[in-house]
Amino acid sequence: MLEHLNREVYVAGEFIFHEGDSGDCAYIIESGSVAIYMSTHGYEHPIALVDRGEIFGEIALLDSKPRTATAKCVEKTVLIPIQRKMVNALLDKTDPIVRNLLLVVLERYRINSNTPIAPEENIQHIKADTAGNRESLRGEVTQKLALVHDIAHGLLHNEFELYYQPICDLATGSIAGYEALIRWNHPRNGLVFPLDFLWMAESTGQILEIGLWTLERACRDWPILRQHTNHAAPFISVNLSANQLAGDNLIADLSNLLMRHEIPASQLKLELTESIFINNPERALLLLSQLTTLGCSLALDDYGTGYSGLNSLQRYPIATMKIDQSFISTMLSSAQSNEIVRSSIKLAHSLGMNVVAEGIETEDIYLSLLEMKCDFGQGWYFGRPTALTR
Repeated sequence: MLEHLNREVYVAGEFIFHEGDSGDCAYIIESGSVAIYMSTHGYEHPIALVDRGEIFGEIALLDSKPRTATAKCVEKTVLIPIQRKMVNALLDKTDPIVRNLLLVVLERYRINSNTPIAPEENIQHIKADTAGNRESLRGEVTQKLALVHDIAHGLLHNEFELYYQPICDLATGSIAGYEALIRWNHPRNGLVFPLDFLWMAESTGQILEIGLWTLERACRDWPILRQHTNHAAPFISVNLSANQLAGDNLIADLSNLLMRHEIPASQLKLELTESIFINNPERALLLLSQLTTLGCSLALDDYGTGYSGLNSLQRYPIATMKIDQSFISTMLSSAQSNEIVRSSIKLAHSLGMNVVAEGIETEDIYLSLLEMKCDFGQGWYFGRPTALTR
């Protein structure tokens, strides 16, 4: 059995597992096909033929009982193994009623799994009978599980990379700092942007490992990036997710990183979205206060797109307001956007905050923001996100 990118390759006629085997994973078929057999009165009967894009062995993901069937390759087959631990976090987040119903269905399935199958049934008939029922379910499920697998593989094999976008002092046009933006160099899909995978990482808890990796890499790279700015108060900005804030080790991890890389805490800016404040506002207030006590500064990202912007600005120790690019990009063509930007800058300054305008792409927008006394800006006008050149 060969391995390529954690895939498992089987030849025609090779068994993947036998009925009664212990197992803790399911498989997605990347290529090839697999026949599934169940035994009745000592005779193994084919019950299904699964092929590309389908999942099998899934019962083992959900309980610790023996395999209910035998799986054998019909042809050369490449499989993606999905370990039970990959779905544990998803199950933990599932509504208890749904989890209970799932266990009931599993138990009833196992009770009836020895139902006799007519020996004359052949694989082609079974495939025709069952393909329609599986088609409506298999696509979304297998794609999501494959993504979870690939994220875990990417973390293990150093496929992620940070790109850095300059944040400029609008008064001087010089670089004041950088925002760290994660990218995924996927071995088959090429460069993958965060919107295409972070949502799944949030759902599975993988965001904790990704978030810690991002903080560590940004701290490691900051001494090199800092050489490209002579600003009086240089900074590196890193995005922080709600799940990271809910973790138990954030403050200790940050303290260790800053100490290990000899970085003043004041030069690390943590960017937050309003989702951090929604689920547990009291805990958020406590942890954000601890972060500021540590010396880090906090930025409210995508200001204007959430539901509780004014309350967040008043209650939490926010030092920087980042105005969302949806307002910046339309501020010269929309009187409403223009007024939102202008009034947001005035509000932030009245509260002792500085302001970063996101998505600046033209000189006209830059000059208009300069006239409004906006402090900082980032966008393609100043520079696109790029990988660090050592």
